[in-house]
Amino acid sequence: MTPRAKRILGKSIVVTIIAIVATFALSFTARLALHMPIDWLSWVECTLIPILIGMPVGAYIFAQSDTIQDTFDKLEKSYAALRETHDRLAFVTSHDPMTGLLSRGGFMARMDRKRDEGEYDTLLVIDPDHFASFNDKHGHSKGDEALVRIAKALVYLTRPGDSIGRLGGEEFGVLLRGVRKEQAMTIAENIRRLIEGMPWIKGQQDDLKVTVSIGGAEIPPNADSQDILRTAERCIFEAKQRGRNRVSFDYEATRLRVTTP
Repeated sequence: MTPRAKRILGKSIVVTIIAIVATFALSFTARLALHMPIDWLSWVECTLIPILIGMPVGAYIFAQSDTIQDTFDKLEKSYAALRETHDRLAFVTSHDPMTGLLSRGGFMARMDRKRDEGEYDTLLVIDPDHFASFNDKHGHSKGDEALVRIAKALVYLTRPGDSIGRLGGEEFGVLLRGVRKEQAMTIAENIRRLIEGMPWIKGQQDDLKVTVSIGGAEIPPNADSQDILRTAERCIFEAKQRGRNRVSFDYEATRLRVTTP
């Protein structure tokens, strides 16, 4: 006998015993009240009727209940698996598989958030300098490794509430939430200096250092994210025109002298 059948039989027996006791109580009470005799037939009726009727009905009801519960459990497990798959798919579609950062679409969705009056964010766009030469000299695997290390540097120098994304190719975006231009320029310069000072290819005499140019733009309330992105990218172009490895905001390339604590 299967565990399921044993469980159903056990419940049916318990219910049948309760039904027998209840039948005896009601039948004998009624007979005594009506001054009717209690003979052997009364005992048989009170015993057999609950067994013949209650036992099959109880078994059927418990079997149906057990089937429904099994179906519910399977549906719940299927729903949990579907939700896990959906969450995994949502993460994959909104994140870059190599760096683990937000994809371009996921990052732009963060930029499109509604801002209250007087609330500003700042966008930084980071682009490695001469990255094609780096790939040609050291290979694409080292290029990918460099991008991952840049991504880690961005995570290290930003806050948990900020958003970091890979906008495409070697270009990265950082959304500094609630940060105005002056503070953002300091953060951008710290990013530039950290990446400039990182060791990249060890054990080679002709090491090609990786530097980045950074463009930034404030994001006021009701701003168009695409316009802000274009502004930051124009700032990058301005920084590269002025020699690369620098920070540019509002078309004015600067090299801040930030003292690291």
